[in-house]
Amino acid sequence: MNRWAKGVLFLAFGAAIVLYAAGVFGGARVAPGRGEAPRDLGAPAATARAEMVRVPAVEEAVGTVQSRRRVELSAQVVARITEIRADAGDLVTRGAVVVKLDDRELRARADQARQALAAAEAARDRALQARARGDALLAQAKARFERVQALHKGGAATEQQIEDAEASFLEAEAGVADAAAAIAAAEAQIQGARNVVTEAEVALGYAEIASPLDGVVTERLVEVGDLALPGRRLLVVLDQKALRFEAEVREGLVARVREGATLDVEIPAAGATVKGTVAEVIPAADPRSRTFRARIDLPSAEGLYPGMFGRLRLPVGEREIVRIPSAAIVRVGQLQTVVVNDLGRWVRRYVTTGRALPDGAVEVLSGLRGGEEIGLSEAKS
Repeated sequence: MNRWAKGVLFLAFGAAIVLYAAGVFGGARVAPGRGEAPRDLGAPAATARAEMVRVPAVEEAVGTVQSRRRVELSAQVVARITEIRADAGDLVTRGAVVVKLDDRELRARADQARQALAAAEAARDRALQARARGDALLAQAKARFERVQALHKGGAATEQQIEDAEASFLEAEAGVADAAAAIAAAEAQIQGARNVVTEAEVALGYAEIASPLDGVVTERLVEVGDLALPGRRLLVVLDQKALRFEAEVREGLVARVREGATLDVEIPAAGATVKGTVAEVIPAADPRSRTFRARIDLPSAEGLYPGMFGRLRLPVGEREIVRIPSAAIVRVGQLQTVVVNDLGRWVRRYVTTGRALPDGAVEVLSGLRGGEEIGLSEAKS
């Protein structure tokens, strides 16, 4: 095929494409004009009005439900773990033993301390007996010395006799003093032994680790046979009744969060909105997020647990919204529609809804402007 024939073929192909795009080779075409009007659905049995109302405007700060009382249980002595009586998720009561340690060495130390105390008390008893004998000997020596002195004055006793009587008296006095010193030393030993016994019994008590509060175990970090060390976490217990909501509030809203103020906290998972009291606002912003941490004390509520996601609602004024009864909403899959009176004809219209209002109505974000007459669906049995 020569160059001229190729050129003609190329032009013919291009012309065919243009004609096809123009619809020359297509089938029947729809003539321009208005589409089919929405079908009249008929008047509903009950109607209402879409209302334009003013409601409080709020901004939200997200956060998490926390426990105000979180206890990390750890050992006070070095010992092997012999028993763990609680696992993650278990409820525990105050004073209940949850972990037991090997106490054989601690018991041996306590027994030794008690034996040392008994020995010190026996030594004191011997010293008291020696003091009693010394007091008796002193009394005898004193009486003899006084008698010899009287005889010596009358010339009936020699110098040697009076010297012997005086020496016996002084020896008896020294014996009493020695006994008193022995008693004091024994009392000191007893006090020291008592202190050692107390320390040993306290250490023995550390072999049983009890929960200091009523709560739930959220973490178990050890197993039977592990070595417990002072400061090593064994279990974590949370108080489920003393709850607090911690939220990050942007710096533009932190002035609205005053200590002691009452604010709404929405917990979607619990299906509840509870009123909390602002306990504190940390007076320093996070330099990365420019937010302040606010802590809001929450009342105890059914289904409310630490770790749940929530929203702190902060009033910032008022805004206008369109509200309709929830019974006016008809859901078709993911779509939401309402039946609207359009110049005397009842037609279906797509809408976008927002937050459910406290009175059971629904906020409409798009699809209605307010004032429209809308149909209500039949109540479900």
